[in-house]
Amino acid sequence: MRDAADGLRRVDPGYRSARGKIKFSKTEILHIAVAIIVLSAAFSIIMRNSRLNSDPTMNIILIVGMSFVLVVCSFLFHEFGHKFVAQRYNAWSEFRMYPFGLMIALLFSFMGFLFAAPGAVYIRGNINKEMNGKISLAGPAVNFVIAAISIIVFFALEPSLIRDVFRMLAYLNALLGLFNMIPILPFDGSKIVAWNMPVYIATVVIGAAELAVIWLYMI
Repeated sequence: MRDAADGLRRVDPGYRSARGKIKFSKTEILHIAVAIIVLSAAFSIIMRNSRLNSDPTMNIILIVGMSFVLVVCSFLFHEFGHKFVAQRYNAWSEFRMYPFGLMIALLFSFMGFLFAAPGAVYIRGNINKEMNGKISLAGPAVNFVIAAISIIVFFALEPSLIRDVFRMLAYLNALLGLFNMIPILPFDGSKIVAWNMPVYIATVVIGAAELAVIWLYMI
């Protein structure tokens, strides 16, 4: 998964200010819905051999439900992080899906893993380097916060299906956050590095520490 390329975060004198409010257009809602449905389907395909319940019908329901939760609490919240911070800066920001990226995600899911570029938040407005850095940081930061909460909840629960969900949430969010911290275009890390290197290093350390805890004690 990846965020919009730096060129999409450009100055557009003709944009209409969001005035710091959270706004969604009908087009954006449609794109979000399609991306969530396709990604949830991809996760469900990957998890299709999981045995979560002895009842085949309930097993399918649980797999689809878990896939939906994973997608919303990782991919969607990551994109919302970018969107909401951009709108706080009075910039126009909306999510747009990548149809080809979603198709690739679906195809790769049949091979047992997920490789996806489902879409990105497009931003137009008077955005300087610092704002761009903070907007870019918002996505991975959301992932790392969710990962931290999931780790804490995981250790607080007894072995159960719910505990397994939090383990997957922790792993997926830590991995997604670190992946987006790659310091080259078009990843978020490149814009964060250009804005503030200490912030970039601190964020990567946090994400790496979370992933280490997950690998050592949760998987």
